[in-house]
Amino acid sequence: MNATTDKILISNSLNQPKSRPSVMISCFKKIFLIIPFIILFILFILTLFLHKHVLYAWINNNATTTTSGYRTAHCMTGIPRTLYKEELYVAYRRQALNKLPGDLFVILELMNKTDTIHGVNITDNQPKRYTAALKYLTPRKIEWIPSNNRLGALDDEHGYAKWQRCLEHIEQVEKQDGIKYDFIVRTRPDLYIAKDLPTADLLPTNRILINPYYEFFQDMPSGYNHTWPDLQASVDKKDFGISSLFAIMPRSLADPYMRVAYTPNLPRHVCGSRAKDGDCAIRAALYKANVTFELWPFVIRIMYPAQFCHAKDEDWFSSWC
Repeated sequence: MNATTDKILISNSLNQPKSRPSVMISCFKKIFLIIPFIILFILFILTLFLHKHVLYAWINNNATTTTSGYRTAHCMTGIPRTLYKEELYVAYRRQALNKLPGDLFVILELMNKTDTIHGVNITDNQPKRYTAALKYLTPRKIEWIPSNNRLGALDDEHGYAKWQRCLEHIEQVEKQDGIKYDFIVRTRPDLYIAKDLPTADLLPTNRILINPYYEFFQDMPSGYNHTWPDLQASVDKKDFGISSLFAIMPRSLADPYMRVAYTPNLPRHVCGSRAKDGDCAIRAALYKANVTFELWPFVIRIMYPAQFCHAKDEDWFSSWC
């Protein structure tokens, strides 16, 4: 009887509710245990919000690269000028980087207080004005080159030496990551990409695609599925408007183009009456290296500053004011 009574008493004591203070202490202990996880979660959400452009670029580039199987190096060089304009750098992300995913390399020239564009004096902007653009584009490499620094090239009036500097950064990443890019897109920071670039599966691997100066032509193909005829009327019989604005090239053919500023004894006679023009160096370098190029109707325009809008040359050289 006593044993049974003891068991009942013990059972009742176990079933009795805990005192209020002990319950509160237990609850506080649980809360303290989950507070660190709540703080980490909040910090994670804030980080994603503050760096959403990085997350977007990472997800987009990695997902597209995986599905396409191609990797592209984008080489943006020159004076930044209008790169601070949102419509310009957003267009490059959407129409260029999203279509040809990979890594962006940016080599920009530090500007003087004034810049001269085809004889027109333009007030330039300081590097800090381009912070938003560069943060949005998330380059793999950014380098600012002092104004008038020719990087060892004897003659670099048109900034071609920065192309080789960009190629050197590309080679460094290839060695570091143990990869080889499939294509290189060579562009300038003030270039507005108005139409999606062709995807990598549409790009040829045996020639370089170069954007021409459109004012050199009577007619322009309607899209990327059409090319200019061999006997297209042009300003000069030996010059079909080859430009330094924009090009896409197979990585295997890139060296002669990207190193043009350091190539001696260029056969400039291939450019006819425009042999002394800066753009002739590109044609001559490719001719010397026996590299084939093709003019492609990329829908691009130079976005010039507002001060240039009333200049006599405002609509020249595929520009937009």
